[in-house]
Amino acid sequence: MKYMVDLNILKSEMERRGIRSVEELSERSRINKRELLLVLNGKQLPAMDIMVELASALELSPEKAKEIFFA
Repeated sequence: MKYMVDLNILKSEMERRGIRSVEELSERSRINKRELLLVLNGKQLPAMDIMVELASALELSPEKAKEIFFA
């Protein structure tokens, strides 16, 4: 399994949850805004703890989290 981030799916999950800003996702996930911006802009792959926090904040199923973070 290859480690990656499908930004299109991640951003659509944000929209589906009504999260309209990086600030809001940062607050919900307890992830530093600057680090979150790096991930959302495709400049940095998230560490495992960041993936877990994002999955929790977005209420992702394990299957959806796998689809977003792993090929």
